[in-house]
Amino acid sequence: MKKGYIAYIAIIIIALMVPFVGMRFWMTTETTENKEMSRWPQLIEDGNYNTDYLEEAGTYFEEHMAFRLQMLTANSAIWGKIFHTSTTDQVIVGKDDWLYYGGTVNDYTGRDLLSDRELYDIVYNLSLVQDFVEKNGSQFLLAVVPNKNTLYGDNMPYYYQKGTDSNLDRLNKLLEQNNIHFIDLKKAFQNEEEVLYFKRDSHWNNKGAVLAYNEMLDTLGKEHETYLNVPYEVRADHTGDIDEILYPLAAEKEEDFYYDKDWKYQYVNDVVDNMDAWIETVNPEKEGSFLMYRDSFGESILPFLAEEYGNAYFSRLVPYNLGNVIEYHPDTVIIERVERKIAAFATEIPIMEAPETDNVTAVEKKTNSTIECKKSGGYLEINGSIEQEFVEDNTEILVCVSDGDRTSIKTYKPFYTLTQGGNGNGYSMYLNYAELPSDQLHINVICKNGENAATVVSEDISLEK
Repeated sequence: MKKGYIAYIAIIIIALMVPFVGMRFWMTTETTENKEMSRWPQLIEDGNYNTDYLEEAGTYFEEHMAFRLQMLTANSAIWGKIFHTSTTDQVIVGKDDWLYYGGTVNDYTGRDLLSDRELYDIVYNLSLVQDFVEKNGSQFLLAVVPNKNTLYGDNMPYYYQKGTDSNLDRLNKLLEQNNIHFIDLKKAFQNEEEVLYFKRDSHWNNKGAVLAYNEMLDTLGKEHETYLNVPYEVRADHTGDIDEILYPLAAEKEEDFYYDKDWKYQYVNDVVDNMDAWIETVNPEKEGSFLMYRDSFGESILPFLAEEYGNAYFSRLVPYNLGNVIEYHPDTVIIERVERKIAAFATEIPIMEAPETDNVTAVEKKTNSTIECKKSGGYLEINGSIEQEFVEDNTEILVCVSDGDRTSIKTYKPFYTLTQGGNGNGYSMYLNYAELPSDQLHINVICKNGENAATVVSEDISLEK
């Protein structure tokens, strides 16, 4: 009996040692997660002891240990296939082999929705972008892509109850009320009987991309191929993004649709795949141009849009650089973003010069509001936050900039931002550095509620410093 215990303990010790000792021969060097793998930490950094050394070393071992992907796959298979439970909060295991992205839970259940002020900020920011695009001679169109469980939530686990309201529904109402040009993709997909998203991926399939493409170009009034009569081939060759996260070595292939077409568009720059950060295309048989700021949903829609324009530009870079609008003079600018990233319209502020507005007279208030200035490329970037009690649901924030002598005064509309804790009481803007009136500036930040305006923070800055 004693020998049996010793053998049992020896087996356990060997099993525990294999992931560590095996790193010398079978170290894990790849991950299916959307992040960079850690590096071995340094004990001394900048002449000081790294107090996080042991924690960082532990993270390194967790990510690089031998047979990591095999063990993750086996563990996920046991919990997912037998107990219908996910081993990671990034993935939700649903019914009938459906998988959902964990980051969409709050959108689905209606928990922690954006406040009225936060939605006001988002719509206001989009109105500034639309005005900028149209003043530079381009059409503007916004497309917010629904989360998969927004459209196909029947297979969500029973313990996630669908909410009665959502950020997307509230946003669409406000977009319509404020004359922001957008397409309601949720409505378009719900009108289709066929499921147009993958079961084990967070994205739409190629048929779903075609539906979104048709909605975009129909709204823009552009003649185009609809693909309704174009034959296609069905191939079971798609590997889902969330399937790979949960089952890195056992992801299942899904069917996708491939249209039988003689594609005419060509890449201008060197392109690895359609997930590249910047892609330019040309089609010598078409006219017109467009610029698209997009996320991963743009990967499958790109070929259909590129095929319809003489020149097309696709950017995954954030924040959006609206200087592209001035540089390329596109006929149309499209912003595409997934529902779960709606808040990013008030956290990732586009790069463009702030628009001017009329000067206002304001009374001075003592507050804990802030101003921060820094040079950012060819711009002066001005950021800050307003003390919460001075910001109501529809408070306007203005930034007044003058020279040191206060002889040249201009007032600007900044973008509104979400500050730490999720409050919508921040602001951010860019000014062309070369066009500033002086090296010495005086900045006032003004809150305007109806006819009442108050200066909530002021600061003198020296550009020489």
